[in-house]
Amino acid sequence: MAVGKDKTRILLTLPMDLKDELTKEAKRDNRSLNNYILNLLLNSDRRPEGK
Repeated sequence: MAVGKDKTRILLTLPMDLKDELTKEAKRDNRSLNNYILNLLLNSDRRPEGK
């Protein structure tokens, strides 16, 4: 699958139980796991203003 010019891929290693928990939450929110994690990061309170 191609990645846009303004995006990059990373490898993320998670404990299996955390991945399972995130997957369940993603399904409840009708999102893919990748999109769910991205959404959590983009909406984080620690994210700098304007980014």
